[in-house]
Amino acid sequence: MNPKLSILIVTWNSWGDLKRCLDSIAKVDFDNLEIVVIDNGSGDDTVEHVRQQFPEVKLLENSTNLGLPAAVNQGLRFAKGDYIMLLDVDTEVATGTPARLFQFMEQSPHVAMSAPRIYTPEGEIEQSARNLPSVMSGLFGRQSLLRHWFPNNPFSRQYLMPENLGKVEPFQVQQVSAACMFMRRSVIDKAGFWDEGYRCYWIDSDWCAQLKSVGESVYCVPDVHIVHHENNRRGKKKSTWRIWHFHLGALRLYRKHYTLGLFDPRTLFAAVLLIARSGLMLTVNAFITENSDSNKAEHLT
Repeated sequence: MNPKLSILIVTWNSWGDLKRCLDSIAKVDFDNLEIVVIDNGSGDDTVEHVRQQFPEVKLLENSTNLGLPAAVNQGLRFAKGDYIMLLDVDTEVATGTPARLFQFMEQSPHVAMSAPRIYTPEGEIEQSARNLPSVMSGLFGRQSLLRHWFPNNPFSRQYLMPENLGKVEPFQVQQVSAACMFMRRSVIDKAGFWDEGYRCYWIDSDWCAQLKSVGESVYCVPDVHIVHHENNRRGKKKSTWRIWHFHLGALRLYRKHYTLGLFDPRTLFAAVLLIARSGLMLTVNAFITENSDSNKAEHLT
């Protein structure tokens, strides 16, 4: 008999994060689930640690780092569950979260994907259950300086949907974060697998946009949660690789869903703006002395 739920986690050189995540899953209240870890060629003995400490985990080993989308697609093809719960490696799952999301999906056949509230370790809500990005989201996004200066500006409000922060009943959104996605297996047939043209950033927005394009709905279930020890926080020093791929992913998302293709003038204009923005970020980043980034979150690569 197939499991009711498959939990998928992609990791790369993040054993400390992975152990914390697997320890939290070991405490969840849910019968008949499988845990699948896709290791993207880690060099920190992650594979050996998993085998020794979590023998129940099904382990997919890659000899090199294939990138997040390719590794997720591996997991989606391998998973046997009726539902699939995708987790970032740097998350902790509250005990009742999988069971509550399963219950919600069973009672809501019109919903293709759901997600819990996502909290920071300090107890703040990550505004990741929101609308799909617009052109202005690049200037007024969740971690942008302009949004920090002008938190109530209309562009950020349209994108981040702050009116939903106090809700306790499930509510519809256009996208949720890949930090935690709880989906029906049928989503794969309707939206397709992840676009491996992305390396990491914006792939969750892309997939949610694909769902929207085929008429499927996404919900946030705010009465359960995970904790996200997000390594890509505002104010942290970021690698050049990360800044570059963040902007490449943004350009790919914009080209795919908002223009007619590569040679659409809007694509070229967006490329110029994103190159300028990435240059500005690299300049600002050079003056950040904190080096807590440590490349751990480049398990996304």
